[in-house]
Amino acid sequence: MSKYALCIGINDYPGTGSDLAGCVNDAKDWSEALKNRGFTVSKLFDKQATGKGIRESIKSVIAKGKNGDTVVI
Repeated sequence: MSKYALCIGINDYPGTGSDLAGCVNDAKDWSEALKNRGFTVSKLFDKQATGKGIRESIKSVIAKGKNGDTVVI
């Protein structure tokens, strides 16, 4: 059985004045924790995490999973 994960962290919300401070760090921490547990991890941070980028990455990580695998988003 395989294990796949997608970690998404967005701190920067351009033009909104609503930037956050810890989301990217949290996603990096989750990524390391999941790697340590045998997951193959994909990551999206800030500018990579567009609506399109997120949808494509979710589709991609789900497509990797087969019956009995574990997928974490």
